[in-house]
Amino acid sequence: MQILVPIQITLQAANADNVQQLVMDLAGKFSGASQLQTAGVESPNLGSAIPAQQYTPPANPAVPAQPSYPQQPQPPAGVVPTAPPAQQYTPSAQQPPAGAVPTSAPQYDLTQLGVAAQPLVDAGQGPQILGWLNQQGAQALTELNPGLYGEFATFLRSLAAKI
Repeated sequence: MQILVPIQITLQAANADNVQQLVMDLAGKFSGASQLQTAGVESPNLGSAIPAQQYTPPANPAVPAQPSYPQQPQPPAGVVPTAPPAQQYTPSAQQPPAGAVPTSAPQYDLTQLGVAAQPLVDAGQGPQILGWLNQQGAQALTELNPGLYGEFATFLRSLAAKI
């Protein structure tokens, strides 16, 4: 009486040619033949004759190759590494420190105010701008007291001007 033992074999190969070669080599080992010729054998998936190729499996396919990483230089034994000296940041005199509250209002000139007001005039808000100027005693922006430029900029911002 013959006992059949189920065997499961997993093959891994880079392409169909290598798979076919592995199968042929395996079949040769089980049948006792040293190597089967594969020249002229038709493959249903490839549709053409496949020449015989020698496939050499990896030495130990179950263990993946470990990548090599460059080693960090190690200090000699007994030497304690020290951190590099800290760099001290000194802010420039022109920039206030982060989080500082400005102590003076920004300075505006006539050109900046005119450029900021022009899109509002184009959008039909000219009468509101002239009304504010008239309340300050000016008939036009060029007649506005320079001491009121900051207030005028605030008024323009209230009308959605970008200044």
